[in-house]
Amino acid sequence: MKTDFVQPRFVGPRFEEATLPVEVARDLAAYEKLVKELAKHLYLRDHEERERVPKGFAADFQLHLVKVDEGSAKPLLAMVTAGLLALDAGTSDYLIRARDLVAECIQSQDGQLPAEFPRSLLAYFNKIGGSLRDGEQMELATHQGGNAVLTPERCKHLVLAANKQYEREVEVSGTIEEANWARSTFQLRLLDGRQLVIPMPESFHAQAGKIGGHPRHLVVVQGVGAFNSWDKLEKIVSVESLEIQQDFQLAAKFEELSVLSDGWYDHLGMAPAKDKLAKLAAHMIGHYPESQPLPLIVPTPEGNLLLEWDAEGDPSVDVDLASMTANYHSFSLDGGDKEGSFELSDESVWPVFFEFLKSNIEPRLA
Repeated sequence: MKTDFVQPRFVGPRFEEATLPVEVARDLAAYEKLVKELAKHLYLRDHEERERVPKGFAADFQLHLVKVDEGSAKPLLAMVTAGLLALDAGTSDYLIRARDLVAECIQSQDGQLPAEFPRSLLAYFNKIGGSLRDGEQMELATHQGGNAVLTPERCKHLVLAANKQYEREVEVSGTIEEANWARSTFQLRLLDGRQLVIPMPESFHAQAGKIGGHPRHLVVVQGVGAFNSWDKLEKIVSVESLEIQQDFQLAAKFEELSVLSDGWYDHLGMAPAKDKLAKLAAHMIGHYPESQPLPLIVPTPEGNLLLEWDAEGDPSVDVDLASMTANYHSFSLDGGDKEGSFELSDESVWPVFFEFLKSNIEPRLA
């Protein structure tokens, strides 16, 4: 048996084509669970003599996506029932009451939640609306004829009405300081210096062991974070994806150089050739010696690059991108010069070039 149940309206740039991002399905699944749990609560509220709902109560209740109408994006969800529930009008009534109460809860003013709505169920708004981004909203029709508007900020306030923390999707970046294999977690130092303990999937153990303790490799964590009422991230609840960015400072610098255009230097200066930059980046990112300090990389007005190190003898490398030639220079302790030239267009020269840097770039003497 199929009956139209609810048709929320999603508003925002992502919904203008009357399509629904797949991630929103998680919100709708959480909404279905909330309606079930709320229907059970309403039943027990009306039947104080019972400690439990009847066996199988709402067990077969499902919401199915029938279609997505225009008007931003309006997914029509139908109540699909089977078995005894299809004949039990009373159970259906509780599900409908629960549907209306969810909308009433969203529409209510802070501190004035409906008396029938239990505070214990407000945590569902960590997930219902969890995929919404800033500037987006989900609207539910109320039984009085208006609209209840759910935004990320409204989700936050609803959850905090019963909890000290609320959850939302988050992305954080940092370096792995240490790993706890027994607990399957690692400690992430964020770029601003804060530290977080991150749940670690077993599939990430080998990578964590390889890059842990190496501050040049960045880990980008996407997942769900728990925030307090002051919007401070307190912990990562779950992890959806982990991405490693090797030599992230180098990668960021090459990305910065790749967007330069001619005239970048006081209306003069040639921009470095993007294809040559890409080749140089591919050989340096993830391959530059771990033991060596990273160079300062600056473009030259001629469209080339200059690499400089804050090290003994002021070492530097002029990279001619057209010929992919690297010319090294530094001052030796006896007052002479140390030089070297490398044809980087030859793949076999790169290991020799890196070994030369390891042998000749040393920390400044105290």
